[in-house]
Amino acid sequence: MIIHWIKASRLPAHMFIFPPLILGHALYAHAFGGLDALQVVLVHVAGLSLHLFIVYANDVADYWSDKQNDAPTAFTGGSRVLIEERLTRRALFSGAIVMAFVTIALASLLSFRIGSAWPIIFAVSGILLLQAYSFSPIKLSYRGFGESLQMVGVGIVLPLFAFFSQGGVFATLPWAPVLVLLPAQLALAVSTALPDAPADRRTGKRTSVVLFGVRSAGWLVVGLLGVSLIVLNVVLPVPITVNALIIAVVLSVVLLRSSSLFRHRLVTFVGTAIVAVTVQVLAASWVLWQMPA
Repeated sequence: MIIHWIKASRLPAHMFIFPPLILGHALYAHAFGGLDALQVVLVHVAGLSLHLFIVYANDVADYWSDKQNDAPTAFTGGSRVLIEERLTRRALFSGAIVMAFVTIALASLLSFRIGSAWPIIFAVSGILLLQAYSFSPIKLSYRGFGESLQMVGVGIVLPLFAFFSQGGVFATLPWAPVLVLLPAQLALAVSTALPDAPADRRTGKRTSVVLFGVRSAGWLVVGLLGVSLIVLNVVLPVPITVNALIIAVVLSVVLLRSSSLFRHRLVTFVGTAIVAVTVQVLAASWVLWQMPA
């Protein structure tokens, strides 16, 4: 049973959660200096519980589209525990509810320690964004452009959750690094929908990939990554060595995109796009750590 819950947890996907939290800590350190170590630990435990809520709830919400997906990848198609009948929908839904309460409880502790409601507000916002994306009545993944909710979640809610959990205030929030990374976060959301396009189309989902087609959506990913990279260098003094790494990864995405995206290339394309976004977010975080306020 434990092994099935581990599989359902999709721990590698925590890479979508971890870098934005690091960015939030870096934003606070840039503005105020040192960090409260216990708050940092609590933020990342809350980030993990939020991640578990998301993957468990998504498995429940996407059951029918995942069942139609006969070629899942390491990044997409769900954990498969429901499809393989390793766990029940009731068990996973209960697990999601428990993780939601754990996230709110940890956010409440964070709020209590700093005397501010902002950590609770952002934690609840993250939960509601998933609800709006995958569940009725909004269910934006079936209405179109639901990737915008993922962009807001990982690009705004998570960094601000970490920032305000340290006691940050809006007047001192360095908005520019957050905003310039939003195109990259949107690219991440679009890219992870690429392999699921056939199943999503059959089940009535209206992702950007379904609406625009795989090839156009792939070029959209490339363009968004490029825009984010250019503007990031305008806003922050990114070192040439870090830029070289980012450019190398982005170029590899371009080269993959210029080829026919057969199934095996799609997996590589998505994986490389994830690396490109992760490197950009961590590079911005590192530069902010080094810069005085």
